[in-house]
Amino acid sequence: MDTELNDGVYRSLEGADTAIRVRDFDLWYGDFQALKKINLEIPRNRATAFIGPSGCGKSTLLRTFNRMCDFVESVRTEGTIEFDGKDIFEMDSNALRVYVGMVFQHPNPFPMSIRENILYGPKRMRRLSKAEGDEICERCLKRAALWDEVKDSLDKSGLGLSGGQQQRLCIARALATDPEILLMDEPTSALDPISTSMVEELMCELSEDHTVVVVTHNMQQAARVADKTVFFYLGELVEEAPTREFFANPREKRTQEYLSGRFS
Repeated sequence: MDTELNDGVYRSLEGADTAIRVRDFDLWYGDFQALKKINLEIPRNRATAFIGPSGCGKSTLLRTFNRMCDFVESVRTEGTIEFDGKDIFEMDSNALRVYVGMVFQHPNPFPMSIRENILYGPKRMRRLSKAEGDEICERCLKRAALWDEVKDSLDKSGLGLSGGQQQRLCIARALATDPEILLMDEPTSALDPISTSMVEELMCELSEDHTVVVVTHNMQQAARVADKTVFFYLGELVEEAPTREFFANPREKRTQEYLSGRFS
C-alpha cells in the first residue's frame, strides 16, 4: 500500500498506560462466532485504529467496549474486557457509557437544538445551572472545532447543519460527559473530503488527552491518525503494532495481502 509516513507524526507507545484490556474474548451472535479469542491492550491517551475487511469483527469489538452488545438478545460472550482494571460486564452499563463515549458512522444529531444536543448527557447526570450549561456548550463545541460556526445559532436545530457539521456536533455531544475513551465507528465514511480532513485533525487532537479507538476501512486514514493499528480478519486479531511499524513492515502474510489489496 502506498501510504506516506512522515517522521514525527506518531507518538511512542512505550510508557503508555493501558486504558482497555481484552483477554481471551469470544462473542457469538446466536450460533455465529463473530470474535475469537481476542487479546488486546488499548493504550491510554493514544489513537488506535481497527482495520480489516467488512464482517471481520472490528465494529463488533468496538461496540462491545461500551456494552452496545447488550441491545442484541442473541449475543453471548466469554472472556474479559477491563476498563481501568474493572470488568465492564460487571459495571452498570449507563455508568460505563459516561466514561466511554461513542460516535457512529452516520451523523445522528437529536431532533433538538444544538445546545440541547450538547447538554443531553450532562442533564441526565445532574442538574445544571445556565452558566454551567453555557460553559459546557462552548468548551465542547470548541474542542470539536464547531464553535465559531454555530455560536450565534445554538438554539437552532442540529438537523439544519451540514453533514460534516452534524458529525462534529455528535463528537461535541460525546465529549460533554467528559469521557475518558471515545469510540468512533467509521466516523468519516459519509463525509466529503474537507469534512473528513477536519474530523481526522480533531481525532489527532483529542487523542492527546483522550483514548481514541477508531474503526476505518480507509487504510490511509489509519496511517494518518493512529498511533497503533490492529488488523482483524474473520473474527480473529491477526496483527497489531505501532502504526509506522505496522504499515512499513507487516509480519503476517494475511496482513501483507490485505495491505497490498489482494483481498478486501
